[in-house]
Amino acid sequence: MKVLTKNFGEIEISEKDIITFDMPVLGFEGKKKYVFMIDDSLNGEFIWLQCVDDGSLCFVLANPNALEETYAPTFADDIPGVIGKGTYEMWLVMVVADNFKESTVNLKSPIIVNLDERRAAQFIAEEDYTIRYKLFENVKED
Repeated sequence: MKVLTKNFGEIEISEKDIITFDMPVLGFEGKKKYVFMIDDSLNGEFIWLQCVDDGSLCFVLANPNALEETYAPTFADDIPGVIGKGTYEMWLVMVVADNFKESTVNLKSPIIVNLDERRAAQFIAEEDYTIRYKLFENVKED
């Protein structure tokens, strides 16, 4: 299947690569089908979540494992009840600033993906996390 995107041009994707959001990204309720766009040179720290339903919609996601401090949110929602049982991966929605070093991530509402079922949802953490966490002030040093 071909998808015309704003950032990547025309891309070829397989139906099996589509991730369906059972609880959509906040503010984008009509957009439910996405694919990960991965650049191996970024070492899994950042990926793109490209909407299949709307080629102009693409989110930059950051891996929470890159954070200096421990990030372990809890959720009132039953994750397996929403996106099924399986292997989960968590990502943080990033707001890329003009000055990249000023970019932030949303710690309050991570995206959780069930890799086995190819289902996802954006969940709201019970903790009082910020939605504008300055990522590059708080990145682990290797």
